[in-house]
Amino acid sequence: MAETAAIISPEKRVLLPDLEAGCSLADSITINELKNWKKQHPDAIAVGYVNTTAEIKSELDYCCTSSNAVNVVKSIPADKEILFLPDMFLGSYVAKMTGRKNIHIWAGECHVHAGITPEDVTKKLNSMNDTELVIHPECGCTTPFMYDVADGSFDNNKVSILSTEGMLNHVSKSKSKNFVVATETGILYKMRKDNPDKKFIAASEKAECQYMKMITLQNVHDALVREQNVVTVPKEIADKARIAIDRMLAIS
Repeated sequence: MAETAAIISPEKRVLLPDLEAGCSLADSITINELKNWKKQHPDAIAVGYVNTTAEIKSELDYCCTSSNAVNVVKSIPADKEILFLPDMFLGSYVAKMTGRKNIHIWAGECHVHAGITPEDVTKKLNSMNDTELVIHPECGCTTPFMYDVADGSFDNNKVSILSTEGMLNHVSKSKSKNFVVATETGILYKMRKDNPDKKFIAASEKAECQYMKMITLQNVHDALVREQNVVTVPKEIADKARIAIDRMLAIS
């Protein structure tokens, strides 16, 4: 994400508080794997989730987020073969929502997936009355539930797929008193603080991103004060990656 910010705002300085704060989803495909996959499907259009490296983006035709992935794929002519990467759950969701049969999906995932199962969510939803399920569309760890929603698995419950701000606004305005929250657990603190009369439980208490937790107030402070850990992307990679990112932004 820091690389993406640096690509679309080359005139600005982008700092990363901890250079080791990576992404397991982004790590699930390498540049050589992508190039080999493209060679196997020379006429295909490559669509990649935003949680990928700048190098990967430089080999994409389109970039996407969870919230606009369906629209991105819909914008591609129906007769065009598609390579979707790296999240297999988001890819399955997009295929279902678009009805595309000519979409090949990379077998990648976010490490937080292992901590969340549909069974866990169903059990928690059934344990309370007047319960809503809220899902963050841009968090890779929630994409299995986006697929399950599309599949009708939670028909008896209110389900909302929302951005972080959208989730916070929605739970404040909703008349429901109980919420199962399918995203990284850090959001629960603010939800509970802003809505002390409501109950919020995590889809899974294990849904904690070890990389996100590496970003602390101390290293944010140090990066700002010392202007350290500046993120830069080589021009030749940035120029190619910007094409896929700009196409995504145009569709959004």
